[in-house]
Amino acid sequence: MADTADQALSKRTIRAVFWTVGARLLSRVLDFATLLVLARFLGPEDFGLVATAMTIILVLEAVLELPLSSVLVRLPEITDCACNTAFTLGLLRGLVLTAIIVVLSYPLAAFYGDQRLVALICTLALAPALRGMISPRMAVFEKALNFRPRGIVELSGKVAATAVAIAVAITLESYWAIAASTLTAPAIMALSSYLIAPMRPQLTTKDWPLFSEMISWNLVSQTLTAINWQIDRFLLPRYVDTSSFGRYAAANDLASLPAQALVAPATGPLISAFVAAREENHLKETYLKASAGFTSLLLPVFFFIALCPEPIIQLLLGPKWSAAAPILSGLAWTSVFVIPSIPMLPLALSMNRSRDLAARSFVELAIRVPLSLIGVIMFGIPGAIVARGGSFLAVCLSSVTLIRSMAGATLREQFGVLMRPAAALVPAGAFVLACKHYVGFDDPLHLEFLATGTLFCIIYVVALGAAWLVAGRPDGIEEAAFRMVTHYIHKR
Repeated sequence: MADTADQALSKRTIRAVFWTVGARLLSRVLDFATLLVLARFLGPEDFGLVATAMTIILVLEAVLELPLSSVLVRLPEITDCACNTAFTLGLLRGLVLTAIIVVLSYPLAAFYGDQRLVALICTLALAPALRGMISPRMAVFEKALNFRPRGIVELSGKVAATAVAIAVAITLESYWAIAASTLTAPAIMALSSYLIAPMRPQLTTKDWPLFSEMISWNLVSQTLTAINWQIDRFLLPRYVDTSSFGRYAAANDLASLPAQALVAPATGPLISAFVAAREENHLKETYLKASAGFTSLLLPVFFFIALCPEPIIQLLLGPKWSAAAPILSGLAWTSVFVIPSIPMLPLALSMNRSRDLAARSFVELAIRVPLSLIGVIMFGIPGAIVARGGSFLAVCLSSVTLIRSMAGATLREQFGVLMRPAAALVPAGAFVLACKHYVGFDDPLHLEFLATGTLFCIIYVVALGAAWLVAGRPDGIEEAAFRMVTHYIHKR
């Protein structure tokens, strides 16, 4: 009976992850389409101005993020009072955040020497406030592992933002097109959330004790995370030239893209899954399956990027960015260290263990800041990459130790999920290395490289399936994929 319940939970979790990841991928496609259109009407200065204005907003928003939905999902019953308290806290957070950003707009404009930033920063300050106004009742769907409404809300905002951005760009040919798009998405998302999950909000803090501990430790954790996240970007421009820093920033964005596309949208479904698994007494099994799923999907991606940075840079950014290839390879290798600990964030949030997240962030800070200072000052970009790798390794080791106490999974069990994906990478990686040596990827149309990437994926999937069969067909992402394929074949 327990196995049947565990399999049912796995199926619902995978379906929820597919919905959120699918919505996020479609959102990225819309963002890319918007970028292509805006680039025809706006110049680099317009994009740079908005990016400058958004820097402080993104940092402050990350620091002041409140895990209100995570708290609601953990509750045995999501009451009206709890939802109203969440709404009140979200409103207060938005007002405080907007006020701080508005006050900082004048000194920031003076620091950067561009008074246009005052109006732009003040306007964009509304975006994080709007993002916090999504109906707390959406947590009812998330608790039931129904993330279709969340996907609909996100896509509705992106579609509206794309339309507004294109219309304003064609009409005004101004950077305000980007600002209008930035504000439209959260506004439409908030509006559509109340259509899908109606509630009549009332201002109250009656259920504040339910949120207090997680919010307090979450604030500490997010502050430390924001520092860890930005330390290399703060230091590098002072010690390397602008072009080199631009290559590092572009490579970092590319290396971070796989995790952003998969990890961020999967966090919500995993929180709900871990809450349900804890109630049904199989938290360890659910965590190990989640970790195995992330490892199976992300390990080959980072491995392929690390092996083939040159053709990837040529294909995506063009020949003038070729010097970014070794940077991309180094960043991809460092990203491998953090894969086993990716599900710790939703696990800790589902258990109200924000203190453990803060402890992990402090460990990363204690390693990354001194390594970054020494590495960047003495070696520039290579030093920044080494510092990143050292901090990610520290995060991995501290995470697996904390996970042992939270989920009961031993170190051997946690690192054991790496075995099948690592074994599958042996033939797939050997094939790529052979292609690099004998083919060279000199085709200007990149057809050889695309064919190699396709065959790499096929070899990896086949090898992973073979390793799964040898292991006795355990439940997990391979079992879910096998069921989906057989179900499709049966229907056809």
